[in-house]
Amino acid sequence: MGDQLKGVISEQLVEAAASLIVDAKRIVAFTGTGIASTQTHQVRASGVLEEDSFPRFQGDPAARKKGWQLWTMFHMIETSQPNAVHYAIAELLKMGKLECVITQNVDGLHQKTGIPDDKLVELHGSLRWLKCINCGRRYHIIEIAKKLAEGQSEESLCGDCGGKLKAATVSFGEPPLTEEVSKAERFSRNCDLFMLLGSSLMIYPAAYMPVYAIESGAKLMIINTGTSHIDDKADVFIQGDVGKALSAIMDKVRMKMGNA
Repeated sequence: MGDQLKGVISEQLVEAAASLIVDAKRIVAFTGTGIASTQTHQVRASGVLEEDSFPRFQGDPAARKKGWQLWTMFHMIETSQPNAVHYAIAELLKMGKLECVITQNVDGLHQKTGIPDDKLVELHGSLRWLKCINCGRRYHIIEIAKKLAEGQSEESLCGDCGGKLKAATVSFGEPPLTEEVSKAERFSRNCDLFMLLGSSLMIYPAAYMPVYAIESGAKLMIINTGTSHIDDKADVFIQGDVGKALSAIMDKVRMKMGNA
């Protein structure tokens, strides 16, 4: 990668990034916590999604009670709104260029812009759902929230097996979602442009996805406020605000495609 394709946002970098998108036919957009909603960060800061929540959740009633702060999660899902990055990715879908979104976020914001489930891989699960830690049955958060409003105990049990319910997110100590990881790898290996947006790639197996894409011949675009271990492999690397950079890039894409 030449130096002219690396740096803070500039007209030259915007032009190069837009050209990659225009030329691409199968884009994978990979999104991380750098584009997550403010509400998601607030929920994490509150301790509802503690890193050690899963091993403690199984044996500690106090940890389960804390993990069952369902109204906090429900409020976050209901009130959070997509940002410029989410809408830009949705526009790629409308252009017929987006193959898939792979996200490390759990806030459900990609769905709010119209990304269908068959084009979305949630590597770390979703706050929109609860799951039984015994049989795996999932319950929509709104369904359980209504039951809580009717007086059901927060120490809720699965209707199928009586197992305990927790947020359907991957906690520390919990195995990765095998099916989602497999889908993410498949999409990554079959794309022709991998867009890494707002992720430092510190968590595995998520961090393998851009590597799979490069190994299969895809171009790599990175837009991050920070850095990652794969920055030197990028065809275009823009360091700065993801929303600002991607908005400028999409303006240029529309011009190039005659849709301005």
